[in-house]
Amino acid sequence: MNLPRSIGAVVSRRLATLHELQTVYGAEDLYNLLEVIAVDSHNERELNKPRK
Repeated sequence: MNLPRSIGAVVSRRLATLHELQTVYGAEDLYNLLEVIAVDSHNERELNKPRK
């Protein structure tokens, strides 16, 4: 099964299941979850930067 990358990202991060994305959440919810992933990734990079 081929899924859009956006759906795959949310499912692989375990923010929602495929079933939830198909039945419970809408497109706006999907984009909000993608924003959570982006912010989490940014924060993780900031935390792992070498200290000067």
